[in-house]
Amino acid sequence: FAVKNIMFSDGRYKPSVSICSGLVICLIWIGIAGVGCRTVNSGKKSVDSIRLFTSSALFNIDGEPGSNGFSARVFAVHNSIAKPIQITEGTLEIIIYDGDASRDQSLKPRQVWSFSGTDLPRYLRQTSIGFSYDFILKIDNSKPLPSKVSIGAKYTLPEGDSIFAKTVSIAIEP
Repeated sequence: FAVKNIMFSDGRYKPSVSICSGLVICLIWIGIAGVGCRTVNSGKKSVDSIRLFTSSALFNIDGEPGSNGFSARVFAVHNSIAKPIQITEGTLEIIIYDGDASRDQSLKPRQVWSFSGTDLPRYLRQTSIGFSYDFILKIDNSKPLPSKVSIGAKYTLPEGDSIFAKTVSIAIEP
């Protein structure tokens, strides 16, 4: 199979019919293959897991002596989507425990902040890696803080099932 080019009178070459038809077939194939790779937004995506990141230390929010706040960032993950997604329904809770909750699962929460699907858009941020929810939360200091606290997150679906993030422990400096 030989490809021949035909020369125009001004010295340019005219590609043969086989080259043109090959290009057309290639473009059609790319168009068909591209349709299969298109991402379709089919509406709501379910949350399969959540990830919690917190500040490495407590900090002062209100100017009163002592540490009384922290920042938390939560990512909601759907397993078939590369980037974190938005939470459109259900409830997200940030929970703080006195002590190390990762070792002692029976600890009672010190404080719980609860955000419904309608509250969450206030805290929504979109970054290059996807959606996150950013919180700066003040701890109730009605009782003294221990030497360590643990922070966790829980997402409760409308059906009632709950998904937990791994807790993060923070040592409190005296």
